[in-house]
Amino acid sequence: MSVKKVIYINTIFIILLLTVAGLFVLWEMTRETAPTHLKTKPKHIELTWPKEDKLAGKAYSDFFDGIDISIHQGRIFWDSLAQAEHKPRFIYVRAYGKDGRRDDAYHHNIEMSRKHNIPVGSYIFFTMALSVESQFRDFVEMVDLPLQDLRPVIDVEELSTTEQNKVHLKDSVLRLAKLIEQETGAKPIIYSNQRYYQKNLAPTFNDYPLWIAHYSHEPSLQEIRPIIWQRSERGHVKGIWTYVDLDNFINGANLTSILLTKKR
Repeated sequence: MSVKKVIYINTIFIILLLTVAGLFVLWEMTRETAPTHLKTKPKHIELTWPKEDKLAGKAYSDFFDGIDISIHQGRIFWDSLAQAEHKPRFIYVRAYGKDGRRDDAYHHNIEMSRKHNIPVGSYIFFTMALSVESQFRDFVEMVDLPLQDLRPVIDVEELSTTEQNKVHLKDSVLRLAKLIEQETGAKPIIYSNQRYYQKNLAPTFNDYPLWIAHYSHEPSLQEIRPIIWQRSERGHVKGIWTYVDLDNFINGANLTSILLTKKR
């Protein structure tokens, strides 16, 4: 074999090796900066369920200010919802759930809320199973700030933790809250049920806007004054064929209390 041929083959080999190495480095960079479950761009999904109104004949709820929704509500008839006598003054939409995976109805629900001129915001489910940094990257990846009317919400509840990692819960939620505040320019709302908040989150978040779930009566947290009360998980709202959570402003709060003043 001639010297020229050997040099040519070696050159081709080196070029192929460098190309493979470059592709590997690029893959590693992508893997580190984008969570695997959020890499792909969301596709529009056509929700076709439920096939019938499971609450047909049941009276519509009338004592509520807002609702929070997710893929669990399935198909929503937005025209009916927006034209109802008792329609929500605000809607919170789940961005991702307990396993850290994207809610497949999220982008559609945000789009429809805005189309029907209902102030909308996003909530994320906090979990100790994922790092604070990865959850913040998920938030940035999923939540398009120009489309948000309302402060973001961090949902913290029993399924967020195990007994073993509760010791780090407050610090972790606080780190995530501060990262979101830096990103949005506003303190996020902290959501939890009354018992869990008192046991695991107070007093660290007492100066944050609080959204407390308590289904028997209005939350009672001594000197703490929540701004939103989730009063029921079995609401019936026109245009939604499944039960939905009902939320009310309390302690003098109103829509202005949860609006997001966007960073310029």
